[in-house]
Amino acid sequence: MLKNRLITAAVGIPFLIGLAYLGGVYWQVLIGLLTAAALIEYCAMMRGKGFQPFVVSAVFLAFILLFRTQLGSYLAGLFLASLLLMIIGLVFTYPQRNLHDLALSLFGSIYTGFFFSYALALGRSESAFLILLMVFILTWASDVGGYLFGRIWGKHKLAPRLSPGKTVEGAAGAIVLTILAAWGYRYFSGAVYPQVGVLLVMAFVFSVAAQLGDLLESAIKRFFEVKDSGRILPGHGGVLDRFDSFMLVSPVAYYFLVVLPPFL
Repeated sequence: MLKNRLITAAVGIPFLIGLAYLGGVYWQVLIGLLTAAALIEYCAMMRGKGFQPFVVSAVFLAFILLFRTQLGSYLAGLFLASLLLMIIGLVFTYPQRNLHDLALSLFGSIYTGFFFSYALALGRSESAFLILLMVFILTWASDVGGYLFGRIWGKHKLAPRLSPGKTVEGAAGAIVLTILAAWGYRYFSGAVYPQVGVLLVMAFVFSVAAQLGDLLESAIKRFFEVKDSGRILPGHGGVLDRFDSFMLVSPVAYYFLVVLPPFL
């Protein structure tokens, strides 16, 4: 298991960073594929629990949300069209499909399409590669800090019903290592922003968002009674297993690193 995790990381991390560096259409295609894969995993989990997802309309809605900025004035109309597709599907397949299927399909589209849309927005920003690199480093630092501190000092359960392995000590360690990683990145990159005060707050919020993303996906897997969201990444599970933290960190990064700087 550990060998597979290391091999996947050794191949995946350079690939991910390389596409972030290339940016443009390469980054857009990657995020589009991740969104589709994540939603397909989610729909598969629904089926495994006995639900009937609205796959086509859910994917349609997810991509509308993913490319919402580019769609501009067409967004509202396309959003309505995707909802109507789901409603038509519900009406003509009832009772095989019901409101539970509709609600869960809607959530899956929003969860994947909306959160990944911020990764696209980061890729279009000024200094996109440096911003994305920071997001990767801080997200990974939070995950590693939580794991290491939890294994060494973890005693008090954080959310035992969702993730029995998560501890308060691990959560604190995740925050500490994220702050240290943010400080180190700022120092070695020579960036003048974020300012020190903003940097500390940003790193704290990054880690909290990363941990919430992980716990949210744990809640989803608990609900659907699965261990992993998928098997596409050997040793890591599925796309949702690997990118759950990144999905919630991306909007935080967007507002701290893209929206906020002009006002400071």
